[in-house]
Amino acid sequence: MVYYTQTVDFINSIQNIQQKPRHVRQRILFISVGVSMAIVVISWLMVTSRRIDADMFHASKTQMEASASPFDMLRNIFTDITESVRAQF
Repeated sequence: MVYYTQTVDFINSIQNIQQKPRHVRQRILFISVGVSMAIVVISWLMVTSRRIDADMFHASKTQMEASASPFDMLRNIFTDITESVRAQF
């Protein structure tokens, strides 16, 4: 019963917003999108700040030289894809 009344209240509030003038609906839209975006950005920053390790920024020169260039990585990916396609046919 509680679920039904909450659903009806939600539908009534949506209908109430639909009856408002266009500029008020746009203001509600921009505010709700801004709040939603702020929540997503804040949660994203909280998650990424925990994943970033201090050693990430102090990579040694040998590690930098040992890593493949982006073009080498792309070439390897395309080579693997073509080999897997050829193996299927």
